[in-house]
Amino acid sequence: MRFPAIAITALVVLTSSPSIAQSRDSFVEVDEALWVTFYDVPSHRFRSIRDAFVRRDFDAVRRDLTTSASHLMIESGRSTAALAEQLAKVSHEMTLMSGDIDDQELTAESLDKLFARTHWLLAQHYLYHAQISRDANNNRMAGRYLWATTHHMERAVLWSDTRINRKLTSSLEELQELSVQLQDKQSAASAREQKPVIRVEAVLKEIGKVIDRPVVLKNQ
Repeated sequence: MRFPAIAITALVVLTSSPSIAQSRDSFVEVDEALWVTFYDVPSHRFRSIRDAFVRRDFDAVRRDLTTSASHLMIESGRSTAALAEQLAKVSHEMTLMSGDIDDQELTAESLDKLFARTHWLLAQHYLYHAQISRDANNNRMAGRYLWATTHHMERAVLWSDTRINRKLTSSLEELQELSVQLQDKQSAASAREQKPVIRVEAVLKEIGKVIDRPVVLKNQ
């Protein structure tokens, strides 16, 4: 499966490969199996942004905010209507922040809240794609998207500075293992029988209650 051509409206360097690094106002056709490997781009950028902000290295903050905003805008273009709106909104907020990063009203705590909200939206976004892949009987892609879903749920909890109980932690660990098994032809059938996509949605709703965040994604 390939995405429609995507407009890149800022310099976005997601990999050293010249086929992915694109200049302003250009288009690139991205293979879905490749693009999903960039699921953790925000995770790396957010840590760098937080550290740079504390050091008052505003140039680094601006650079990583711009990259994160571009990544989210691309993802918003392939999400549900409700999630697309929210992802685009977060992308816009990051773009505005990159221009006013030395504003005295911006704090590390406000960045933490924004990052937690972003991860929560991305968790739902990747669950949506896991559901699509499951319905298409594409176990490999369903496994990849499930892994991305659990990753962003974990990061949403961390940036919220909240703890989840051992039961939820164990559930996430088990779902991550199932997501790996789904990607393996030898174990995909047995992993699918355990209904990991349905289970991860239930865990997402439970974690949403703990960190007090709404679930935008509706059942597909």
